[in-house]
Amino acid sequence: MDLSQRKLTKSEWDGIEIPVAQDEKEILRLILGGYEDVNIRYNKASSLFNLLKIDFSSQMEDFLYNKYFAEAVSTMKTKYGLAFIDVTANANAKIKGADQIRINQNDPSKLTAENVYEFLLLEHMGLLFKEKATGSKKWMMHYLTLYKLDKNVIGRLNARMCEIVKRVLAEYEGDIDFAYIIANAVEFVEQNKCLMKYSDTVLYEHQKTIFTTVKNKEKAKLVLYIAPTGTGKTMTPIGLTKGNRVIFVCAARHVGLALAKAAISVDVKIAFAFGCASAADIRLHYFSALEYTRNRRTGGIGKVDNSVGDKVEMIICDVKSYLPAMYYMLAFNEAQDIITYWDEPTITMDYDEHACHETIHKNWKENIIPNVVLSSATLPKLHELTETTTDFLEKFPGASICDIVSHDCKKSIPIIDKNGYVVMPHYMNEDYDRVRGIADHCENYLTILRYFDLKEACDFIKFLEEQNYVAANSRVRRHFTSLDEVDIKGIKLHYLRALKNILTGTWGSIYIYFRSTRTPRLLSNESVDGKGNKIRKVVSVGPGTSACGGGGGGGSSLINSKNAGAPLTKMASQQIVPTASIQSQTSGSCAIYVTTKDAYTLTDGPTIFLAEDVTKIAKFCIQQANIPAKLMEDIMEKIEYNNRLNERIDELEKKLEDLTQKKEEALDLSKTDKSTYKLGGKSGKGEKKTKQGDEMGESKDKGVFKITEELNVMRSMIKPCVLHDIFIPNSQEHLKKWTDGQNFRAAFRSDIDEDTVVKIMTLHGIDDSWKVLLLLGIGVFYNHENITYMEIMKKLAEEQKLYLIIASSDYIYGTNYQFCHGYISKDMNLTQEKIIQAMGRIGRNNIQQNYSIRCRDEEQITKLFTADPEKPEVINMNILFNSKQVRWVGGEFVEAAVATV
Repeated sequence: MDLSQRKLTKSEWDGIEIPVAQDEKEILRLILGGYEDVNIRYNKASSLFNLLKIDFSSQMEDFLYNKYFAEAVSTMKTKYGLAFIDVTANANAKIKGADQIRINQNDPSKLTAENVYEFLLLEHMGLLFKEKATGSKKWMMHYLTLYKLDKNVIGRLNARMCEIVKRVLAEYEGDIDFAYIIANAVEFVEQNKCLMKYSDTVLYEHQKTIFTTVKNKEKAKLVLYIAPTGTGKTMTPIGLTKGNRVIFVCAARHVGLALAKAAISVDVKIAFAFGCASAADIRLHYFSALEYTRNRRTGGIGKVDNSVGDKVEMIICDVKSYLPAMYYMLAFNEAQDIITYWDEPTITMDYDEHACHETIHKNWKENIIPNVVLSSATLPKLHELTETTTDFLEKFPGASICDIVSHDCKKSIPIIDKNGYVVMPHYMNEDYDRVRGIADHCENYLTILRYFDLKEACDFIKFLEEQNYVAANSRVRRHFTSLDEVDIKGIKLHYLRALKNILTGTWGSIYIYFRSTRTPRLLSNESVDGKGNKIRKVVSVGPGTSACGGGGGGGSSLINSKNAGAPLTKMASQQIVPTASIQSQTSGSCAIYVTTKDAYTLTDGPTIFLAEDVTKIAKFCIQQANIPAKLMEDIMEKIEYNNRLNERIDELEKKLEDLTQKKEEALDLSKTDKSTYKLGGKSGKGEKKTKQGDEMGESKDKGVFKITEELNVMRSMIKPCVLHDIFIPNSQEHLKKWTDGQNFRAAFRSDIDEDTVVKIMTLHGIDDSWKVLLLLGIGVFYNHENITYMEIMKKLAEEQKLYLIIASSDYIYGTNYQFCHGYISKDMNLTQEKIIQAMGRIGRNNIQQNYSIRCRDEEQITKLFTADPEKPEVINMNILFNSKQVRWVGGEFVEAAVATV
């Protein structure tokens, strides 16, 4: 992994100034406010009161109920015989004339369940009554929805409507069948858009815990902070700045830049320490500067005094710069008021040796900040970090070790093997003891729950219940007694519980049943061959006799043939042989043709393809795109032509830069000479130098103008490269060619504008194949020397403009872009923790979409679900996050003897 510790580039500085989206800003403000009030919550849904913007009163409440809701309630009461929903409201409620006018100005037809919460409640009550009246058990879905909606915090809900909802919930509470709800949880919970859309926005439990923990400043503390990816760990430091100063340490710079951008968006004052040799290299963001100069003409901030950091609330640094950053913050703050927040400390811990190891060990050894947070989804557990915790306690006597472990699970991101099947523990082995071992491992590492498919889990639970294959103390009715417990995490935990408590002697039949009845989640697209040719079956004609007896007509030559009436025999193959063989479902190549016939399976958003050899995957994508040789030749000619132009453009840009620099030096000389002239009175020598300086400046101006003109001409000569839509994955023309009867409604395609294509084409030192890939909507994440290319790719990824991103292992950690699908290539040699980190790149959206993680290697799946007694991350963390010289010898940690002179 390349973790170069360098200073920020200009484009990176510019990037952090771009504000985050409004929705994200609201979440950040919630985190900021959550430090003081961990139970903070908000809901953007609007009650009728809030929508009409009228003052609250009991009279107004009754008036609105009578005007907008009473008729619908009365209709349901009469239609379904529901006397219990009758409530009393003052029929003669009087309101102010001004309020009456305001109400009359609102069009009643525009007040719907979409924008008025009470109408939403009415809608689900009506659906509940309707389904129950027909005898359908589906009424329970609406009961569950109503139950969850009633728990939300909505300002000024109509009291009469709230009373009716509570009566409905109480009336049918005894009829709830939890086993039925669990069996249908995919529809009732996971795909219930109403629950997702209208739920309260609150802090994650792990955020509440860490805020509460750090408020106690009486003693030092080491916090082991474990929570799944995509649950706000990286944004938590923003909340911590409300009562502390924070040093955020990140090996992956793009994580730090994402945090910086978020912090600036909510006015948190930050500084940067990237590639620092000393505190003098630290740079303040403008908001953090206490002393600076202003441009008199523009009013903008000019030179900043970076040595004054009194206002800095958070400094973001790389591993190399931690010690300078630490001493910088200590110059302005007390040590007990500072928190060192180390993000993803397990980066590089899977290597026996790495360039960062010595720096990490030195940082830990020389650290004097008494409050340290180690944050990672795959951080070793408390009992695994005995050497590190013991060392911390020796260094800070009386310190506390705080263990925060969270396994929030609001999504299903199924793992799919190379044959298209969903991976679940109950499919993995016919030996029940091994299956129980897998279940035990998953219970110890509950972050894996995120990658259980909810449908498969529910089907398994339902089968065990119906066949009485599970112990009585592990049945649904024994563990679900309230709808508060019915959520995705609770159901997946019950799946593990049921899996571990199957009745003796029944596993064999259970395993055979599920292995023989499972169907692939992803099917190989066998409607076309590798060239896009449709594969069609010619109707076979078996042995028989002709029904034709002779006669004339247009087909007489056939009818009167010597074979008329004779038994028919097969004369030719029934299938047109395709130009490329079709891979069978068990070939291990399911859904791998991402630029052609399998592109339609990549839905809802971009996909990331993680591979060690990105060049190999890039070539495969281009090869499989089936771009005709003539067209490819034309594209490569244009790229080669552009490359030659780029070389000339580079030369001119360097020449322009040299001229500009010389001009600035000449201007400086000119200013010096002019001042000398003024100070020295009538000095002819000074006047001569001034004229020479002016002439030199004029000469340079002409040279700059000429080169600039030539540059503009050269850039205008860049030849645009475009591909027909038939080659662009998931464009309409592409889908028409490569899919035949497949469901491609949610297929995702790229959206790259022509200006971006031109920018990439003008970059020097970029592999030609990467330029062709961009035409297909595919970008490459790789530690390339051309930083401009990576900045463009990151921007496209953030805006979800790319169809697919091919990324090297360097981007397994901290790639916070939104991906819906991901491939993990078989060429990646990953540890268990790194597999989980790789999978953590997918499904980071706030909503439930169709996600998948497509593993190309069965060994990776086995490693994920198997306990590893000697994890390299655990061993290395105990060694490096330690002030002493510790070694791992013979299965135990041994302190190395200190050499004496």
